[in-house]
Amino acid sequence: MAKVAFWSMDKASSGNTYSAIALSTAMGITRKVTSILIQANFNSKKMESSYTPYDELVASGTFDSSNIGISALSRLITSNKLTPDFIQNYAKPVLKNRLDILYGINSKDVELYKETVQNLTYLSRKADELYDLVFLDLPKTNKHDSINNVLMDSDVVICMLNQDIVKLSEFFKNIETNEILKDKQKIYVIGDYDEKSKYTAYNIASRFKVKEPIYTVPHNMIYIDHCNDGNVVDFFYKNMNADKNDPNGKFIASVNEIVQKVLDVTKVKEN
Repeated sequence: MAKVAFWSMDKASSGNTYSAIALSTAMGITRKVTSILIQANFNSKKMESSYTPYDELVASGTFDSSNIGISALSRLITSNKLTPDFIQNYAKPVLKNRLDILYGINSKDVELYKETVQNLTYLSRKADELYDLVFLDLPKTNKHDSINNVLMDSDVVICMLNQDIVKLSEFFKNIETNEILKDKQKIYVIGDYDEKSKYTAYNIASRFKVKEPIYTVPHNMIYIDHCNDGNVVDFFYKNMNADKNDPNGKFIASVNEIVQKVLDVTKVKEN
């Protein structure tokens, strides 16, 4: 069992949540492991609405409900009375016995969110007792002690990058001296990747002398449209066997490379 954090130090970074959705969905469809994807951003509805149409979520009152997701668990979390079973009970099954998602806090209760973030390590540890893989879609920051605690506690940190040379320079300079991450198992992933850019994964690795592979989640508007329509699972089922020269096939092949890398470094075995 392992905790895998999706994280970026840059608030302007794009593609983090879409990459977390892609990886966890592909993992659930192609591998016999149990996973949960946890939304740890405040009032972000992107994850939830990728699996269920946004209009349906609004009409059902999901975003105003305190009886689902992290909101329903908040008292148990802050009182240290949370159990793994409670997490599963208040998560939404997406792929039976393969992938659940835990909705984030979508109310305007900022204080509740702050309390939850402070206890995020506790939440992820409890989830880790039940699931083979716990995916955490973290806020983009390196200046929050609670987020740093989650990074420190995670088994793997997926460092989300973009093709911005200034941000890349800052990241690779800081990663060398970051006490939390310098010895942490890391996977470098470029989200919303454009292979036509001068700054390809290969060129970035060469420029910054990165010895580890740099993986990519290609920019794909068809995938994003499926997320916007709330049927991201359908996208994967439709395109799982697409030719690798097809944009959708290339997208899925890239995501599956990261799926395999996560299993390799966490040593999680299929059931």
